Amino acid sequence: MNHWTTISMRSGFLACILFVLQFTSFTITANAQPAKLKPITIAQFGHVFLYMPLYVAVRKGFFKDEGLDVRLVSTGGDEKTFTAVITGNAQFGVSDPTFTAIARERGQGGKVVAGIVRGVPFWVVTFKKDIQKFDKAEGFKGRRIATYTAPSTSYAVMKKILQNGGKKVDAKIVQGAFGTLLALVRANQADMALDIEPIVSVATSEGAHIVYSPASVLGDFAFTGLTVSDDYMKKNPEDIQKVVNAIARAMTFIQTDFEGAVKVACLDFKEVKEPVVREALKRLINEGTIPKNPVLPENAWNNAINMRKEIGDLKSSGAYKENVDMQFALKVPKTKAAEPPAKQAQPTKK
Repeated sequence: MNHWTTISMRSGFLACILFVLQFTSFTITANAQPAKLKPITIAQFGHVFLYMPLYVAVRKGFFKDEGLDVRLVSTGGDEKTFTAVITGNAQFGVSDPTFTAIARERGQGGKVVAGIVRGVPFWVVTFKKDIQKFDKAEGFKGRRIATYTAPSTSYAVMKKILQNGGKKVDAKIVQGAFGTLLALVRANQADMALDIEPIVSVATSEGAHIVYSPASVLGDFAFTGLTVSDDYMKKNPEDIQKVVNAIARAMTFIQTDFEGAVKVACLDFKEVKEPVVREALKRLINEGTIPKNPVLPENAWNNAINMRKEIGDLKSSGAYKENVDMQFALKVPKTKAAEPPAKQAQPTKK
């Protein structure tokens, strides 16, 4: 074999190697492309500060880590949110969980698969100096209290308080749209308002004071839940687990990284000043409004259901086993739900 033949063979061999390497490189690059995220729509009552675990899960990429591309849509009502879930316009709903029982009574099925907000995160505020702090329903006598429009949880809570265990308090509920209650008080169309954070902290920063907290009356309470339709639950248990995993991780983040949670809250609620965000978030963490995990206990559910029964919104039993399924919340991996604790928020001064 002469010299030129040898060079030719080596050149051909080298070309083959380069071709193989180029093909292999292309294959590896193509395979390295991130998997396509599955689109998921979550309907919510509105863009509400109380739903902070939801926003943390979005902002910190916890849903994406689960392979989900989550889109949030606001409906403007608890009943509208559950309707969006039942009709398939959204896969998940975030709103008052008792609407699953109310809907079931009407022939529609659904399940609460996670708790989002616990307790009764309302505080009654006023700008009127002559109204002092009180702890009994009789303190509302002769007053006008602004709440969100019926059948909102806000309206239901105030209606129950005024029923006062059968000793009805002579007071008037003034209904208003979300975000308008303080304006009603300022315009003297109401004497006080039953509102949520960060509106409560906004009010106190502007000279209002808290006069009443329903939490002492209602105790542990299923205020907001993550709901799905019965059909979606049967067909998509894996996706439900992924969504619950992400929310559980967000709850842990809020509990263990206060500064990180403040940053997310400031991004989502840019119209609220940071000191107010801090005060509002401290109150929600310290009073257990933002839970440490998504498990919704039966007693919290029963308290919420009993309130709906007492005010006439529900006639059936609203049984926990029929309307709540915590299998996904109980299966959340420990690495997602429990991480090393960090410095906690300091107690809110009252």
